[in-house]
Amino acid sequence: MKKKTMLFLAVAVIMFSACGQNFKDGADGSVIAVGERSVYPENISESFERYRGDSISVCVLRDNIVARELFIAHAVDLGLENDKEVVRLTHERSRELLQAQWHSHFLDQVELGNEVVRDFWERMGTGVSYTSFYHEDSLLIDSVFTMIRDGEHLSKFSGEIGMDEMMRRSRGQIHLSERNFANIMDFEHLVAAENGDIIGPFPAASGWRILQIDSMWTYTTEPFESDSQRLAPMLLARAREGRKIFLEDSLKTAFDIQVDMDVLNLMAENSDAQGVLFGIFQPEEEDLVAVSWNGGSRTLYSVTENIVGLPSFFPKETGDVSWLADYARTLVLFDIQMEGAILLGLDTIPSVARRIDAKHWEAVLDKYYDTVISVRIVVDSVLLNEVYLDIRDDYPIEETRVFHVLFLEDSGRLEIAEGIMASGGDILAAIDQFEIFPPILAEGEETITLPLKASMVPENDRDVLFNLIPGEETIIALSDSTSLWLRLDKINEEHIALFDDIRERIVSETEQKLETEVIESLIDSLSGEFHLYIDEEYFRDFYISLEVDSISTANDSMEVI
Repeated sequence: MKKKTMLFLAVAVIMFSACGQNFKDGADGSVIAVGERSVYPENISESFERYRGDSISVCVLRDNIVARELFIAHAVDLGLENDKEVVRLTHERSRELLQAQWHSHFLDQVELGNEVVRDFWERMGTGVSYTSFYHEDSLLIDSVFTMIRDGEHLSKFSGEIGMDEMMRRSRGQIHLSERNFANIMDFEHLVAAENGDIIGPFPAASGWRILQIDSMWTYTTEPFESDSQRLAPMLLARAREGRKIFLEDSLKTAFDIQVDMDVLNLMAENSDAQGVLFGIFQPEEEDLVAVSWNGGSRTLYSVTENIVGLPSFFPKETGDVSWLADYARTLVLFDIQMEGAILLGLDTIPSVARRIDAKHWEAVLDKYYDTVISVRIVVDSVLLNEVYLDIRDDYPIEETRVFHVLFLEDSGRLEIAEGIMASGGDILAAIDQFEIFPPILAEGEETITLPLKASMVPENDRDVLFNLIPGEETIIALSDSTSLWLRLDKINEEHIALFDDIRERIVSETEQKLETEVIESLIDSLSGEFHLYIDEEYFRDFYISLEVDSISTANDSMEVI
């Protein structure tokens, strides 16, 4: 089952207490209290204002907040707040927020005058197409540079030994309609470049870089009055990016970031065959310091778990020690920025402090779900069958049709197909004269389609295809020159859903049903275990809309003559 952060606010209505019931003796000023934890009006009033006048929604939201507080109180009693993974996630999530605050603090100070935009515009008018290559190995870079001077084209090396998949795929080609739009590391080298120049090697973030100018051309720019509207945001973003790079380089120098290559080698050796994940480390290995700086360190556990948590589309090279070192240094830079934000007091800004606190309890609740709720959700075949019987009539399986299909790629193939059909021949016997049509083929088939619903067929062709009888054939046009030949193979009639037809839906609804029962049971038991207080008068005020309240007040104040 997939874990959901803050599940308790999204689960079906949890009526742990009926509206109107009151629990007394809370902390001064609090409107909800569970054990030692209190919730104050300033924490929740904005959320409740959205539901003002809807008493049912107000009750549901109130009870879900109470449920959340009960689970947090229970989680703290269980010691989950100090769990190793909770501590790590709290750090990472807080760090992301404080990093953003640190960047905003410094980068928002960067401004751009109109004269900067005009100066940039006056230097425009030249486009460039060039090939790029970078590598961390300086000796390899020198060899490539020598071969480029001797006549080889740089694209050969970018395609064969480029440092990343994007470079290899594009063979290092970069095409700019305006050379001044180049990235920061190339920009200064392109300003004075001419067609045919070989530039470099020069230092770049990941090692060394070479450029080869393939072509240059001039063009007439748009008037400044209109072009400046496009240029100003781009130039401001570039100026802030330049400032960001300067600040980060300064931090790297000042904090003396050091990686432990022995620990990184251990990580690489424990990488899986695909080079994207890690095997299991021993507890003593997890505590090894992988990277350190003047003021702190990150352990092997911290670095590896951070990598594992990266989005699936993020390129990972966990078997490459150099990649691991770069990533570890990047994490340290993030930590230093977080520490900088704290020194500036940015963590005490009320809105930021509230978000940091929320991130912490999100991590605690995630752990609580895994260790307390999830383990109690046990699906068995009897319950699955009960749910199936309850919902099967709600999910009728509509009619589908399976066809033989061939692609008629031009008018010549169309004429051949029409001729065979007119003579009563079998087009499948002449399959070598036609092409297959993969977009709708069943897996592993050459001519048999997936079961097609009426909604999957273009409306113009739906009546024709869904009025055929098995064995009948027709041709439908895709464009002026291409067509499809189709022969109906079989009809799968509409029917009540079988278990396998809606298996995923059954499992999902069963798990949701059990999840709700587990949560309700926990709330019942925990509400007796922890001292609970709800200020019902505070919430009752939200039952009435402001408009009704103001009308009532106005009527009450009218003088009766």
